[in-house]
Amino acid sequence: MRNRCDVAVIGAGVIGCSVAFHLARRGRRGVAVLEAEPLPGSGSTSKANGGIRAQFTTEINLRMSLLSMEILDRLEAEIGEPPLYRKAGYLFVTDSDEKLASMAKAADFQRARGVSVEVLDAAGVRRCAPWIGGLPVGGTFGGRDGFIDPGGLANWLLSAAVRGGVQPLYGARVEAIERLGSGEFLLVTPTGEWLAPVVVNAAGPHAASIAAFLGVEVPVAPVRRHILVSGPCRELPATIPMTIDADTGILIRREGERVVIAYSNPDEPSGFNLEFDPEFGERIAEPLERRFPEVAAAGVDLRRSWVGLYEVTPDHHSILGEAPGVSGFYLCNGFSGHGVMHAPAAGACIAELIDTGRCATVDIAPLALDRFARGAEIHETMVL
Repeated sequence: MRNRCDVAVIGAGVIGCSVAFHLARRGRRGVAVLEAEPLPGSGSTSKANGGIRAQFTTEINLRMSLLSMEILDRLEAEIGEPPLYRKAGYLFVTDSDEKLASMAKAADFQRARGVSVEVLDAAGVRRCAPWIGGLPVGGTFGGRDGFIDPGGLANWLLSAAVRGGVQPLYGARVEAIERLGSGEFLLVTPTGEWLAPVVVNAAGPHAASIAAFLGVEVPVAPVRRHILVSGPCRELPATIPMTIDADTGILIRREGERVVIAYSNPDEPSGFNLEFDPEFGERIAEPLERRFPEVAAAGVDLRRSWVGLYEVTPDHHSILGEAPGVSGFYLCNGFSGHGVMHAPAAGACIAELIDTGRCATVDIAPLALDRFARGAEIHETMVL
């Protein structure tokens, strides 16, 4: 027997949960979320670092961040305690006068678009983070930036969506999609077949294989990323900004009495590799000790550390919109490490596009899939 729904969302990570939530808030009924795992948010979302920032150098990334922040602020009272969005700030620091000049130029761009960011000299960095090592000449600080609880956000969004009539299905890995003569999509899962006139691809690192069922080439590749967790680090304040060494790309943030350490290896090959590299910490030990000596002194607890997958596009920007030539098939993919921070905005934009045929809240045209064929890639310089 075939089941029917009006919209089938593939994936119950934070992106799919946001799409479902916003569809429900717009009064859309008949929404089903098909998730391969036994629980929502248990794939890449559960492995995310959870930062949110508006310190970007492209218009679209900046707009998506500001919209996400606005949505989270609106939902704050409804979400309640504990808060899912903590405005601890983002602090970028550098030892380079040349890099600081580039960061100051980026801050001008950001402030002109409503971003709260300040440029700091060496003394300003020390006031903000006296525990910083090395000889920073300055940096930038965004006070509205901070952290999101990735799993908490996904679960809250889905719970609210379910109260609005959304039907989640688990263990429902999509094994095939076919476009029928009626125009509907037939989705085949181990738990049954589903018919839907509208499908949203929110499959994270599996986006390319889902799109391939319909002959759509989506340039999204999975890339392994390590997250290290320190031992207890009582020397640092209980709350610190997400702090990024702009010279090396190493970043840290608080997680209880410990510190989370992240670094995106630019030489990491693509692939579904979830094996933890025990030597990863050794490769970043020297720059970590130089910039964050108290964290380095606390050591790394490998038992608590983990790996996850980015879903990366060639220009490190997401793909949003209806797939060219396949009406009713919507793409919400390729966030390249910005999935959690842009999830509220992405869900709102896709829901608006499905509901009204256009997205007026944010101009998502620059994120269309066909930008790659047109040579219209977008280049972000503040990629972590």
